Amino acid sequence: MDRLKWGFLGTGYIANNFADCMSLVPDSEKKAVTGTSMTKADAFADKHGFEKRFDDFDDMLANAELDIVYIAVPNNLHLEYVMKAFDAGVHVLCEKPMADNEGQLSQMIEKAKEKDLFLMEALWTRCFPATQKTRQWIEEGRIGQLRSVRADFGLKAAPGWQAWKADVAYSGGAMRDVGIYPLAMVSLGFNRQSPVEIASNFFLKNGADYHSEILLKYEDNRAAIITASFNMATNYTAAFYGDKGMIVLGPRFFNPRRAELFSYDSADEFNRLSVEVFEDDYQSHGMQYEIAHVNECIRRGEKESSLYPLSESTEIIKIIDHLRKEWGVRFKSDTW
Repeated sequence: MDRLKWGFLGTGYIANNFADCMSLVPDSEKKAVTGTSMTKADAFADKHGFEKRFDDFDDMLANAELDIVYIAVPNNLHLEYVMKAFDAGVHVLCEKPMADNEGQLSQMIEKAKEKDLFLMEALWTRCFPATQKTRQWIEEGRIGQLRSVRADFGLKAAPGWQAWKADVAYSGGAMRDVGIYPLAMVSLGFNRQSPVEIASNFFLKNGADYHSEILLKYEDNRAAIITASFNMATNYTAAFYGDKGMIVLGPRFFNPRRAELFSYDSADEFNRLSVEVFEDDYQSHGMQYEIAHVNECIRRGEKESSLYPLSESTEIIKIIDHLRKEWGVRFKSDTW
């Protein structure tokens, strides 16, 4: 089988992790990388074994003969490079958050359809076997009717941390950087339904959201509570509560190694019983699941992911746009 030829845009932390994991996916070829300088591109290519290196994205698209490009640059640059890749006839996997707002995402989706190309927001969490097992248990009714989802993702930003992620000039903020993960857990649990009401507690720093707690209400008196923070470290587990049992995904739900299914103890209302445990001691960072999934989608001629479809990216960005409007967090690309 011919290997799919991957090009990278970006040489930072996430791109390095992604390249490490690509070595675990045999049908992927590290074809080319574009950095902000040839020095950075050369260093990245030498470290990870990429054949070609560039300091200009247009040159890479024109000369590297790529099947797909992985875009891992600051948020505010995504639209420009996604559109360029589509104009060059190249499939796209773009780091989350893929677009600044729903308007930008709509442009990307329309362009992908026009060019008949694959597009996916790189929410790697959705591709882990433990995440898929969690979805299976919910769909099988193993916990009865899902009543509530709880998921927190907070980190305590340290000196030297990637400050652009919290900079409104780069379309940053805690909700878009880390909050998208618990939002995706809620979407998984409630099967991509739209909330009927959203309430929030938050504070801003330099114009961007730095911390928030969100209550999302759903039909039939169901709800989710999430936290997104650059101001405190959380426990990083996701819990799905049903009327017959619960599921705990973790220990870090965004790259989980374990899912545990519990039933409620009929003899003790304060107790729960472990019914089934799914464990996955994967290698490296775990991005190999996402890479393999994308390769499979492209080989089957699919234009979006079945695990994290574009409709789900759209639903989640609608929620984030709603919150940003309420909070007064505005990007240069916003039209409201």
